[in-house]
Amino acid sequence: MHIIISNYSKNSLALIQWVKKKQLENVTVCYIDTGWSAEGWLEYVAAAEEFSRQRGFHVQHLKSRVTFQDLMDIKRGFPSQKHQWCSLHLKGITLLQWLDEVDPECRATLLMAKRNSENSTEKPIPEFIEESEYHGGRRVWHPLFNHDEAQRNQLLSNINGITPPVFVGECTPCINSSNAELSRLSEVDICKTEELEEDLGVSMFNSLNDKNSGGIRIIIQQAKENSDDKKRPFKYGCSSEFGCGS
Repeated sequence: MHIIISNYSKNSLALIQWVKKKQLENVTVCYIDTGWSAEGWLEYVAAAEEFSRQRGFHVQHLKSRVTFQDLMDIKRGFPSQKHQWCSLHLKGITLLQWLDEVDPECRATLLMAKRNSENSTEKPIPEFIEESEYHGGRRVWHPLFNHDEAQRNQLLSNINGITPPVFVGECTPCINSSNAELSRLSEVDICKTEELEEDLGVSMFNSLNDKNSGGIRIIIQQAKENSDDKKRPFKYGCSSEFGCGS
């Protein structure tokens, strides 16, 4: 059994194309809904799931055991760049529970779309992890580990019927969102964040001077004044271990 842990980002779609090209058998594409997606994102996910089915793959759509809002209420605050515990609770535990149901003997190989060319950590991404501690000891495979952006884009060039997203909207906003992503937040996503900040009595992001917290609207204004497309790195936490990112 091959299971692609996908958030339907550009990298994920490229991996789906790569797997189709290699004609791997018994493939399932798994997406985990955190309950914090961008406005309109789930409509895109539905189209991406149909795209996966058309390539002969099984599709699994999991809902997080706890929503982002509920988790923030339990923790009484937001995750940070240094402490990215959200992915473990929202995606990791949900994924592991499902894997234990469908693969109790841990024979499945999990495919993930991480690439070394955009890896922000000092430790290089290996092609294989034979017994991943984050995935119940299952084998993890990074087929695109040595693909650069041009090679990734070549895989995307053969896609028909779906447009790869400019930004990933599975969790929006994300603590790792770039200024460019924050600048493009919809009013719906701004309002939901604002309401959660008010409920918790804390802000999700720090202001640019890193001394005082600012509400989401202040952060967005700063992002627009300093707009760039550089993502905050998945440097400290386990976020990328569960398919977050590009």
